[in-house]
Amino acid sequence: MASISPKSGYVGSLTESEGQKLRAFWRILMQSWNANTATPEEAAEKVKSNDSAKGHRRFFSLGRALEPKLSEEETSAIPSNLLTTLNSLDAGPAELKTIQSLMLKLPGDKLRSALLTLLKQDHPDALLLRFLRAVKWNLPKAWIKLVAALNWRVNEYKVDEEVLLKGEAHAVDKSQQDGDSPEKKYGEGFILQATSGKGHFHGCDRWNRPIGIVRVRKHDPSAQTQKALNDYIVQCIETVRLLQVPPVETMAIVFDLTSFALGNWELAAISFILHAFQEYYPESLGAMIFYNAPLIFAGLWRLVQGSLDPVVAAKVHFISSAKALEEIIPREQILKELGGEEDWEYEYIEPAPNENAKLNDIATRDDILAKREKLGDELFTLTAEWIVDSKTKSLPRRNEVIEELRRNYWDLDPYVRARTVLDRTGVIKGDGTVDFYPAAKPKNEPTEKQLIVPEVGTTTQTPVAAS
Repeated sequence: MASISPKSGYVGSLTESEGQKLRAFWRILMQSWNANTATPEEAAEKVKSNDSAKGHRRFFSLGRALEPKLSEEETSAIPSNLLTTLNSLDAGPAELKTIQSLMLKLPGDKLRSALLTLLKQDHPDALLLRFLRAVKWNLPKAWIKLVAALNWRVNEYKVDEEVLLKGEAHAVDKSQQDGDSPEKKYGEGFILQATSGKGHFHGCDRWNRPIGIVRVRKHDPSAQTQKALNDYIVQCIETVRLLQVPPVETMAIVFDLTSFALGNWELAAISFILHAFQEYYPESLGAMIFYNAPLIFAGLWRLVQGSLDPVVAAKVHFISSAKALEEIIPREQILKELGGEEDWEYEYIEPAPNENAKLNDIATRDDILAKREKLGDELFTLTAEWIVDSKTKSLPRRNEVIEELRRNYWDLDPYVRARTVLDRTGVIKGDGTVDFYPAAKPKNEPTEKQLIVPEVGTTTQTPVAAS
């Protein structure tokens, strides 16, 4: 299995063409809510006037007819400057109809707000690049994929309000209700996923990617509702985003199929996981490992294999020995139950009284959100300048604002996200530092050290606690 090496397409390692695509993606996103964002022609004229002595390679073909291919009614929700740009990008009628539908569901200001919420602690360029890479740098498709994910998050699944804000403590409360209500069944099913150790996170692989471990033998499809299971899966994916410290952008997930039986199989669950990674969290999966799979699993896997995106399919590995697993995870960090050397067992720590007290402090939350809105406004203003002129003098300030947004999220985090077992065990620190092995450190050992992670080509490093 080849090692991960620095490559283009990531923050800090963009080719000229990729940089142009990133700025063009920003353009069509911002045109969704800001009518003043420059069209391709306006941007080209601005660059020409600023740099008339030099030849400028235009990303857009300006001689192409810009007339919409659909009727005005069929594109009525698409802002005119966005429609002009989409036509210059050869967006087809089917794509424009999809964009129209999404704009009706998530109009300008709501789309902008959803993007800021999704961003959390991420570098905004890194977030957009994931969606660009997922569709092979096709701009209309990237817009559709990102906005469809935002619509799912905000309007359909309500990730932030119904999953992250409520969390484990909410499920515990529901599970302790009297009677046999749907709410009680939901709570019991959700918390069962955490208490059983069926699915949890522990440690990191050779590239400092967080590792999720699923003990499939512990799964009983009848033991929880589909909603409870899906919510737990979404919470896990959202939590692992907080463990991906730049330049790391992906995770590794190990499905331990030791002692797997036919009764453990659930097509709906594996399909939901794969669909989530493909559609809502693209380019977030680094490796999906099926470990020690019995022959019966091969036939079951064929039921979903054909529906996989080729990019996701390439990250699926079947491994049958700890020796082979060492190519991804150092032997001393492979759990003993998987044939490695690490003597660690999962233990669920229940929610502490008042651990989520800050969720009720609406005034402080709103104050931090107001600061985030101002930072967002400044980011988008500076980005608009960068779209027009890639060498704008405001780039250093843009980088500062991106860092301020990251710190702002960690100020906001305890007011919008219920605590998880990873918060209680000290894996996730309050300032965004991640310590993958907190219990393994002597008390006099420094809690942080600089890691050089050879996953993506970026020079920016963030302190990450590690063993």
